[in-house]
Amino acid sequence: MASRRVLVLAPGSLGERLRGPEIRALRLGQALAAEHEVTLMARGARRGEREGLRVIPLSRRRLLREARGNDALLASTVPPFALALKRRLGVLAVSDQYDPVELELGTLGGRAARAIATARAARRLQLRGADLVLCAGARQRELLETELGTLDSATPPLRVVPFGIDEAPPSSAATPLRDRFPQIGADDRILLWWGSLWRWLDAETAIRAVASVAPSRPEVKLVFTAGRPPGGGGERHSVVAEARSLAERLGVLDRSVLFLEEWVPYERRAEYLREADLGLTLHRGTAEAELAARARYMDYLWTGLPCVLGRGDEVADRFEAAGFARLVEPGSPQAAAAALLELLDESARERAASAGRTLAEEMRWGRVTAPLLDVLRELRPTGAGDRRRHLGPTASYYGRRLADRLLPS
Repeated sequence: MASRRVLVLAPGSLGERLRGPEIRALRLGQALAAEHEVTLMARGARRGEREGLRVIPLSRRRLLREARGNDALLASTVPPFALALKRRLGVLAVSDQYDPVELELGTLGGRAARAIATARAARRLQLRGADLVLCAGARQRELLETELGTLDSATPPLRVVPFGIDEAPPSSAATPLRDRFPQIGADDRILLWWGSLWRWLDAETAIRAVASVAPSRPEVKLVFTAGRPPGGGGERHSVVAEARSLAERLGVLDRSVLFLEEWVPYERRAEYLREADLGLTLHRGTAEAELAARARYMDYLWTGLPCVLGRGDEVADRFEAAGFARLVEPGSPQAAAAALLELLDESARERAASAGRTLAEEMRWGRVTAPLLDVLRELRPTGAGDRRRHLGPTASYYGRRLADRLLPS
């Protein structure tokens, strides 16, 4: 198969502070660049280059123009207007359905009903109109296969492409956490909650666990990375204020529990992870947890940082099986405290780190993206190309989007 021209849409600005979806788009683009000519598009991005890839700013008009000059378009959500016009544009649509947005919104309760309906409609448009659908694990694949079976249209091929990791970062003597927090002594043990504090995660259990060990283990310090996500828009998902209030009520705020208010620049993230002794991420017992593919987990693995995670998702299970992580049931401060103390033992931590180094080689981006490269070599457009079949669902989707913006929550 000859080299193709591939346009990758990044769901963000690709600035110095990147979120998981932007990281995935960038790394998938780099993997595709091994065989194809790749261009990244991102809203608000400057025209230029990012890690060897051409970058151009995203707008609807520019997307349509660029799509005509490319053979494939890859996005976490391929714009519905592009799906409806893909045959006319002569472009293959690749939809990366790795992020369970609908289930994340479900943690907001009834106030998110319209947003959930819109997210569901968007996913069904992707499954109905894409030529290839990607996901991040076997459980996600099972869910998508079930939904594909309900559609009255030809089903696209489905491939699992896990969230991967880069090559191991260089060693560093930087101590950004101790530089930022004088409360952290030279011999203290740092637990790092990496990534945002979202509503579907369980910062409360983490805080209660650390508060329970603080009297006997004052050297244990928990740091939350609580900076505002780049691009904003995450306020309704954030529980930073609630977490800070709980830590204050328990008497551990700014003593055993600390909040880093800045979003860590992407290029410096290894410095923070390397300084920590353990990673810590817990989640609530929700449907979102079973299908999650958390970028923060992969950064723990990337830097060889043993971690305590909530039980229930596919990646955490794999980390535990390899010996890299300890898992705890949702909502149990006692279990979390026991797992943390066990893994803070130096010999246990070294064994876990060694297991992580072995697992990391299986999870490099160059390895996990092989199925995408394989299928793209032979992929051909699906369906008969009847544009009218997509117009009704597309119009309905944009109607929902308009209602979400105009109607009160």
